[in-house]
Amino acid sequence: MARRARKEDERSMDSLMDAMTNVVGVLLLILIVSSLGITAAVKKVVENLPEVTEEELQAMKVSRDKSKKNLQDLEQTQTTLVKNEMTDQEATTLLAELEDFEKNNKDLADKTSDIEEWKAKVEEAEKVKEERDAMVLGADKKDRELAAILAQTPEAKVIAAKEIMMPNPRMADPESQALYAVCKFGKLYFIGDPYEHCLKVQQVIDQNFTDLAYTGKAIGSYTYAVKDTKKNENDYYLPVYEKVRLSRREKEALAAWDGLKLNMKNRVGEDIKETTVLKRIVGADDEAELAVHKFRFDLKKITDYFGDGKFGPKDLKYHVAKSSGDRIRLSFEPREKEGGWTPEQFLAPNSEFEQLCKQAGTNRRTLIYYYVAPDSFEIYLQARSKSEEFRVPAGWSIANNDKFTPRGKPKRETIRYNLDAIPDAEYMKLANALGPNMVELLNKEYAEFETAIAATVPEDIIEEPAKKAFIDTLRKERYEWDSSRFQNYTLDIFRTALAAREASGETEVALEIVPPEVPLIRVFLASNPPAAPAPPPKEKPKNKPPPKYGTGLILD
Repeated sequence: MARRARKEDERSMDSLMDAMTNVVGVLLLILIVSSLGITAAVKKVVENLPEVTEEELQAMKVSRDKSKKNLQDLEQTQTTLVKNEMTDQEATTLLAELEDFEKNNKDLADKTSDIEEWKAKVEEAEKVKEERDAMVLGADKKDRELAAILAQTPEAKVIAAKEIMMPNPRMADPESQALYAVCKFGKLYFIGDPYEHCLKVQQVIDQNFTDLAYTGKAIGSYTYAVKDTKKNENDYYLPVYEKVRLSRREKEALAAWDGLKLNMKNRVGEDIKETTVLKRIVGADDEAELAVHKFRFDLKKITDYFGDGKFGPKDLKYHVAKSSGDRIRLSFEPREKEGGWTPEQFLAPNSEFEQLCKQAGTNRRTLIYYYVAPDSFEIYLQARSKSEEFRVPAGWSIANNDKFTPRGKPKRETIRYNLDAIPDAEYMKLANALGPNMVELLNKEYAEFETAIAATVPEDIIEEPAKKAFIDTLRKERYEWDSSRFQNYTLDIFRTALAAREASGETEVALEIVPPEVPLIRVFLASNPPAAPAPPPKEKPKNKPPPKYGTGLILD
């Protein structure tokens, strides 16, 4: 029994040991698994950590050392503050001392209450001082520069005084013959009588008619009259007239003109019997007295031809430009290098200028008028001294321009003109080229008359009575314009060519204009029919007698 009981106890012990062994085994397994998890987590954290370079590691060490040092300094500072902390007794004593100081220094506080104002004044004074110091430095620098320039400046020489006549201003005689001279570039340029230069230009333009005539197609006057010395009752110069009579052969040569039909109306809008250009000019008798005209010139061709002063005498350039209306004008420009006389040349005995002064001195009504540029006043004094040796009156004015446009004085009324200079053959060619176009435009004007007038009514005229008044007024004025101008513009082209064949020899003609405008030359200006009624005329001033023509020059 005892043995059996012992065996049972042994079996129970073995069971207990087996159970404990199993528990220990499970715990070991749990420990192993946990270790593996922690290892994986640590490995993952380590893998995710950023890589640190050697330089970064050293920087971290330096930062750590600085932080430790700062911490030590802060601890030392705290210890010092605690050590030096004021006791209650010391604070009470200091407060009593401050109260005594404020009481004893009340006057000082009052005196220093406006300290900010005094500071501002001091700052302003310092700023003024800086500005003045800068001015002193600048003046000192300028003084040194002027001293250096003065040191290099040669000693001034005293120039002998010049004797000049005191001015005695007076108007020149109205009949005085004015000759012009220019003092510029340190030289003397003699223009003389502007008429001579303008007439030379007129002759050059006439001689080059083929190249300079206006040949465009437009409405306007292609011709202008050559004026005679005779005048009508209104004191206007009349044209030179030539009598034309066509032979059978001449009429046959002009058969093309007889084929140009004209459909015209008179100045009140009544139809004129249909006719031809030739019949309108010479009529049934094949003869007529026609005014001598010249064909007009092209302004652009003329200005291009003369260019920028490429023509002119040896010492002057000619410049041709548009003047008022259909006229052209001439101006002069001294040639700087190749032209003019130096003082040595015009003051020399028996010089060209001296000869001109001698000739001018023989006529008491001849004067010399000087244009004086600022750079040549000395030249003027020398030239005037020479002209005064021959008792030639003189006047002068300052000239600041490169070009000079002296007027011809006194005015010339007439001049001898050679009618043979009119190129007959060229005139006939031009009439045959331009005339048919003008006939076509004239016929078109009358054929489309009403339509053209209706098209000119402004859009702002809406009411019918106003439209009718506009059209009626314009109709009347346009019929007047067409009959007095458009028809003559057209027929004068043919008349001019016929009259030129008969005009010949020299005759006295009126100049009408005064230089610097070029006589006997006119340029083409377009002139279209009116597109609106003319405004009401202004009240004309009462006629005054024209002033007597004079030189308008002042002698001094």
